Amino acid sequence: MEVLKTVSGPYRAQPFFTIGVSVDPKNSNSNVIQVDQSGLFLPSRDYYLNKTANEKVLKAYLDYMVELSLLLGGEKNSTQSQMQQILDFETALANITVPPDELRDEEKIYHKITIAELQLLAPAVDWLDYLSSALSPLDLNDTEPVVLYAKEYLQQVSDLINKTERR
Repeated sequence: MEVLKTVSGPYRAQPFFTIGVSVDPKNSNSNVIQVDQSGLFLPSRDYYLNKTANEKVLKAYLDYMVELSLLLGGEKNSTQSQMQQILDFETALANITVPPDELRDEEKIYHKITIAELQLLAPAVDWLDYLSSALSPLDLNDTEPVVLYAKEYLQQVSDLINKTERR
C-alpha cells in the first residue's frame, strides 16, 4: 500500500487505476472522485494478448526491461526471470482490461458507489487511506461517493493483486 501511495504521489504513476476529481457526468453541479482502469506500458492490450503477431515487440520489451534493470544494479542471475514475471503480470492486467470500444457507452460504464462499497468490491487496496493520500487535502470518509468506469476491472485487479506474490 505504501509503495502504491509513493508511486502515485510524487511520481504521478497510476499503475493499476487512475483517479481524479471532475464534474459528475450525471450531475454537472457537483464534482466527484472518479476511478478508472489505467493504461498499460505497451500502446494496446493487443500487444500482450496476440503473442504470435507481436512476438518481436514482446521480446524487445523484455530485453529492454532486463537491460534497464541491470543498469540499475539488478542481479544478472535473477533479473531475466523477475522481468519475465513482470511481463506475465502485465499480460494478466491486459487480459482483464476493458477494451476501448466497451468504454464508449457511458450509461453502461457509469457506477456511482461509496468508498465503503468500493472497499467491499476491491479489498486489495485500502481505498479510504489511498484516496485520502492521493487527494490530500480533501477530507474524505467512507460515505464519499465515487464514480467507477471499470467496475469489473477493479474487482479483477484486486483479485490479481491479492493472488500475486509480494516482493
